[in-house]
Amino acid sequence: MTEIETGNSAENLPYALERIEEIFDKSGSRRPVLFLDYDGTLTPIVSDPDEAILSDKARNVVSKLSKQITVAVISGRDRKDIQSKINLDSLIYAGSHGFDISGPDGMEMQYEPGRKTLPALDEAEKRLNEKLQDVEGAWVERKKFAIAVHYRNVADKKVEVVKNAVLEELEVYRELKKGSGKKILELKPDIDWDKGKALNWLMEELKLDANEYIPIFIGDDITDEDALQAVKDKGIGIMVGSHDQKTAATYRLKNTEEAIEFLDRLQKRLLK
Repeated sequence: MTEIETGNSAENLPYALERIEEIFDKSGSRRPVLFLDYDGTLTPIVSDPDEAILSDKARNVVSKLSKQITVAVISGRDRKDIQSKINLDSLIYAGSHGFDISGPDGMEMQYEPGRKTLPALDEAEKRLNEKLQDVEGAWVERKKFAIAVHYRNVADKKVEVVKNAVLEELEVYRELKKGSGKKILELKPDIDWDKGKALNWLMEELKLDANEYIPIFIGDDITDEDALQAVKDKGIGIMVGSHDQKTAATYRLKNTEEAIEFLDRLQKRLLK
């Protein structure tokens, strides 16, 4: 990620809520297209991902926005999981970093090359569960097109055991590559595909021309940097909180509450 590494630290970015008129002015006559991460963006990071429940306020704001503009959630979660968490039929859901996509009116899209890696994912999932069954707090989460190995609740002295188990599997299954996030390691298809490419692909598939539409991406994690890079020169990227690498974002928000506040202001602005 050479381009991303030359970016800014999130703490040095201008504050989105203070520059909201500037952000709106950048849109000009172009219609916003909103791309959102879920964990750490719409909901706070929690120790048990199943407990990352969308607040009523957040759901209400996102629902209103989705009736005004195109809204897509691009998440590392399995598509069915993120769809059930948000439970709004008017959104586009891109799960597994964009390998598996569905949307309104029965829209179903999949990035087909990912299918070839399913047998390797099946085997790696089985082996990781066996290797980590005695590591308290470790959780091997299978998604359709990825495996997330969580170590947030693992004792510090056992974290290396988890990391080494993932690295060993990556040596066995060369069709898989490593992904990383906040207290997560992933095994995912070793294909040139990420949240940024999924974002661009959706813009093309939905015929959202850059001369008429401006993409806005809001995310919080290292896995969101590809999408932030994708919108850097043609749209608006906003980082929620921070991570330990440079970011391609242009603006920042402190936390998920401020992310919802920003979306609320965007929704009201679109009514004008």
